[in-house]
Amino acid sequence: MRYELKHPKVQLIYEDEHLLVVNKDRGILTVATHSGSTQQTVFSILKAYVRRQNPRNGIYVVHRLDRETSGVLVWAKSPKMQQYMRTYWRELVSERAYVAVVEGKLEQKQGQIRTWLTEDKKNCVTYSSPYDDGGALAITNYKVLKESEDYTLVELHLETGRTNQIRVHMASIGHPVVGDRKYGHGNDSSPVDRLCLHAQTLQFIHPATEQVVRFSSPLPKCFKYLNKC
Repeated sequence: MRYELKHPKVQLIYEDEHLLVVNKDRGILTVATHSGSTQQTVFSILKAYVRRQNPRNGIYVVHRLDRETSGVLVWAKSPKMQQYMRTYWRELVSERAYVAVVEGKLEQKQGQIRTWLTEDKKNCVTYSSPYDDGGALAITNYKVLKESEDYTLVELHLETGRTNQIRVHMASIGHPVVGDRKYGHGNDSSPVDRLCLHAQTLQFIHPATEQVVRFSSPLPKCFKYLNKC
């Protein structure tokens, strides 16, 4: 018997015996930031969901989204599947597309941002360098979808998956993501109380079936109206 997943912050997109794919709303952590936390997370919600089906069931994180980023998240149902997907993530994933609303107008309507990122875990911030300073190479491709005087709707495709990559890259070219408190101007430049970054599409080879699967999450309504976000 399969129970229905009902939660305002987490919506089920796909499920089989190997994987779970969900749409995560903004404002909720993927997993707890420290052990022993009682804070509700996507992990705790899905753990309760799969254990309603069988108390021995487990759920295992494959990748993460920031608390304020919404969109597609994939989970494994076994440690073996988790390890495989993490090990071969770059080989399995053929498309990873985000959509963001950024500040201002971009001079180039499409392009590539290529820098080296260094994560400062103590201060929970990532720094960008235009040259190899020992950091990890990060590559983001972008394309303008729509623009107004104050905001631009951008589609972004990741060639690498570094911590805060999109947020750091857009800030590095002078167009931070709207509502970004860490790398931008936070709510001072945001018409709504959220980070305007959304993981819209994820396409990969299913490890069990070896078939290409593609999952998408609807664009948040406020993204469509640039004068509102």
